[in-house]
Amino acid sequence: MNHPLIAVLSKPLRVSRLGKGTVQTPSEKAEETLLAMKEFRRYLEGVEKDLSRTSKKFSNREIAQGVGFVAAGIHEALNYLEIVKKVIVKTERVVAKKNIGSEHTTVSTNPP
Repeated sequence: MNHPLIAVLSKPLRVSRLGKGTVQTPSEKAEETLLAMKEFRRYLEGVEKDLSRTSKKFSNREIAQGVGFVAAGIHEALNYLEIVKKVIVKTERVVAKKNIGSEHTTVSTNPP
């Protein structure tokens, strides 16, 4: 089992030079975080499958159990990633609604 962690990005990375990089909006940061989580999830799922196959190959019960525990830990990590994803998505919705509400308030208090 040799699993290098390789991230394939759909967008090029933004490189900041001496602290003067591009400023990201919270929405852009959330989008990039979700993308990174999706890639990491795919990687962990592959490792989990390989570990499950590997644990079945070992005749030594202790080794097989150890590999099984690692696979179970990865499965738990995937569950937590899903929870974090839901929190990010829900927070983005709340922020978007709040921004829309504040735009409506600004428009209604400043008549043309």
